[in-house]
Amino acid sequence: MAAVGGISSRVLPALALLSGVVFVLLLLAPGVAAEAAAAPAAGLEFRVGGPRGWRVPDANTSYGWWAMNNRFHVGDHLYFKYAHDSVLVVDRAAFDACNTTDPLAAFADGATTVRLGRPGFFCFISGEPGHCEEGQRLVVRVMVHPAALAAAPGPAASAPGTSTTQPGNGSGGRPRPSGCPGASSGAATAVAASTGVATAAAMVVLVGLIFMLQ
Repeated sequence: MAAVGGISSRVLPALALLSGVVFVLLLLAPGVAAEAAAAPAAGLEFRVGGPRGWRVPDANTSYGWWAMNNRFHVGDHLYFKYAHDSVLVVDRAAFDACNTTDPLAAFADGATTVRLGRPGFFCFISGEPGHCEEGQRLVVRVMVHPAALAAAPGPAASAPGTSTTQPGNGSGGRPRPSGCPGASSGAATAVAASTGVATAAAMVVLVGLIFMLQ
């Protein structure tokens, strides 16, 4: 009976400790799940012009209409597929005037991916003579993803046009001030912190049980 009593004196405190930590983990679990759900998914890729690619539009197509029918968020990408053409990233004045002389960035590799790295407006025109005037130009409005706003609210976004693109591929771009950073990193940090607390609590329980049962 003494042996049984000795075992009980060790097991009961261990069970009490285990119950307490399980309770703490249950409290943390909803927060971890909520942060994970709030973190925005990886950005989408949009093929500019659809199957036709980046080219002078015909009478039945319009890049303005294409942009209006899509919703772009920070972290998304635009994919330009073209032949014997180019993509110029320009400011709004150059866009309106079809001015190809001083682009913010220029690409002519035939398959250009541009990351939409900030909220605001991005303007693109063809660098081929006459193409922009014939309608080969695109302006897209980029918004912060709602999930990013919910996960980690930050300072107000800069006004449209205050910073320029962050091209993903290609060459010829000139350095420009970067835009406001995305909020997704805050969500990831919160998830990591919550997960770390849960892991530490589990390790404490394991070590405590080992010492109590010896």
